[in-house]
Amino acid sequence: MEKPPYFGCPSGKIGLLSSMFTDPEYRRRGIAKELLSRVIDDAREYGCGTIQITASDMGVKLYTDFGFVHNGNFMQYKL
Repeated sequence: MEKPPYFGCPSGKIGLLSSMFTDPEYRRRGIAKELLSRVIDDAREYGCGTIQITASDMGVKLYTDFGFVHNGNFMQYKL
């Protein structure tokens, strides 16, 4: 998504991540970490200044470990 540039995101490009889910049989194997790393790398290459996600209670720890912070109703990662 693109918005006019602002202090928190000078490029104006915002990555929106939604519906990230790992099948229960495959959890605790590093799959979500690998996928999230790839999303962050791709967003950085695209020129996004930030990534936003609405996190479930189960996902908050993963996103917090990556450096996402709560910002209102969503979590945000500044690139």
